[in-house]
Amino acid sequence: MNAIETILNPGILFFILGLAAALLRSNLAIPDSVVKFLSFYLMLSIGFKGGVSLHHSTLWGDGLIIIAIIIFMSALVPLYTFFLLRRRVGATDAAAIGATYGSNSTLTYITAAGFLTATGVSFGGYMTVALVVMETPAIIFAIVLARHYAANGVNKESLGRTFGGALTDGTILLLVGSMIIGYFLTATGSADSPLSAFISGDMFTGMLIFFLLYMGTKVGKKIRELKAFPVRLAVFAIVVPFFNASLALLFALYFKFQPGDTLLLMVLCSSASYIVAPAILREALPSANPANYLTMSMGITFPLNIIVGIPLYWWLVGQLL
Repeated sequence: MNAIETILNPGILFFILGLAAALLRSNLAIPDSVVKFLSFYLMLSIGFKGGVSLHHSTLWGDGLIIIAIIIFMSALVPLYTFFLLRRRVGATDAAAIGATYGSNSTLTYITAAGFLTATGVSFGGYMTVALVVMETPAIIFAIVLARHYAANGVNKESLGRTFGGALTDGTILLLVGSMIIGYFLTATGSADSPLSAFISGDMFTGMLIFFLLYMGTKVGKKIRELKAFPVRLAVFAIVVPFFNASLALLFALYFKFQPGDTLLLMVLCSSASYIVAPAILREALPSANPANYLTMSMGITFPLNIIVGIPLYWWLVGQLL
């Protein structure tokens, strides 16, 4: 499949539709109650499928290597981000941006996983484990940096709550819980239950399209706020995802990962959190400016990965693996 065919994926096209509607100031909107259901469904579905796949693939071999790479990247990205941006935006904001980019975007991962499912490409269940593992280390590591270099603007008692908050966030709980249930039902021979039809590929794709349409409208509103946004941060939000994806691709080539795993590893390393990390950072780094890290992750990096990143990464995987 070439890059043009990948861009013509229905999910990406509907994301662009929502984006265009918001930029044109249309009244197109999806009710909040529907959006909440869609997000819960997507988390449950990807977690359950990951558990089923994990039972068949286990964590040994490529799974352990990929999780080790994820942990390495979730430490490396906050570190280089902090020292690149500290003198430009201050230690606290640099740490917050590092935490955001060292973590990941669950929706970007789900979009890529949905794309692979639609094209019939398999991937290991351990990739869902990697998704969950990547959230916490980057946030904690960035806060430690902020505490060391900044005297103000850091909640000195927040580290324990940061770890607990990351582990008990509703998104993470639903993902982990669904994955455990999927693994358990597969181990007991009960995975082929009515739940399988509920999370089937066709229904998953339809739900994902609705959610991407909503995210397009939300991102479009955020993009309208970019007029006075610092150019250096916008450049960072564009360049860093491709740099991190390139590192992930080099790891994949060295260890000879499967194409599906390689795409998801690139997506995990190139995406930036706009849900879990910002929610924790508001408490842990209260003086960090959310307008910076949220605009970068949601307004720039997220649409960049959805529209350009996933097609480009998949094209590179096809050329090099």
